[in-house]
Amino acid sequence: MPLRLAATLGRADLSIEIPPVNVLDVAALEELARLVLESAGARVLVLSGLPRAFSAGVSVAEHVPEPKAIETMLSAMRNALNALVKTPAVTIAAVSGACLGGGAELAAACDVVLATEDSRIGFPEIRLACFPPGAAALLPVRIGGARAAEWILTGRTVSGREAAQAGFAARAVAPSDLETETGRLVGLLLSTSPAALAAARDLLRAERRRALAEALPHAEVAYRLLAGSEDLARAVREFQAGKRETENEKRPREIGED
Repeated sequence: MPLRLAATLGRADLSIEIPPVNVLDVAALEELARLVLESAGARVLVLSGLPRAFSAGVSVAEHVPEPKAIETMLSAMRNALNALVKTPAVTIAAVSGACLGGGAELAAACDVVLATEDSRIGFPEIRLACFPPGAAALLPVRIGGARAAEWILTGRTVSGREAAQAGFAARAVAPSDLETETGRLVGLLLSTSPAALAAARDLLRAERRRALAEALPHAEVAYRLLAGSEDLARAVREFQAGKRETENEKRPREIGED
């Protein structure tokens, strides 16, 4: 199963397991939203991926510049992001490897991000002749408008260490320590007063909820203008051609790969 949910003693673990690099399609985003809501009985929800990739983003095939495809993708991502900011559980994104595009949008919606020092975080969509609506709404809240503009407009990828310095992640840890540090954080959260934790959670989520309610619709309107874009159509075709070449070489390709 590409997404797996397990729960015990107040903790739920939602892991994305779509080898090789956790590329998400619409069905996976819809399943993720469903499982986040299903975990509502937990006090803490940990979202994780594979060691090689938290998620390399939404499948390029979902980016074709056709109105129906655009609406389907926007809806699926919107529902996943809203599920993460509405669940009663405190959400932790445990990030290792590639955390790109839609994968980084999911992390940005979480309450706390822990990243390995060598993880690669960014929004490379501009190289595909599009942009990330969810990040356009959420990233300024996490790291400020100036940094958000640089990250989104250039599509550059930063290390987990730099992401922590920018405020995207709470901390950057050694790859071998991510599981231990995540467990330690979960333990600290579970040791607190449920009422106090819930009140603080809602207070700290207010800006992200407002961003999704107010800024995301504007970002989606702008994204819909890409319908019929020849630049985007060409980028998708070229990426798919490059993917076929790398498949022949038995090597996966990511959106952020140069």
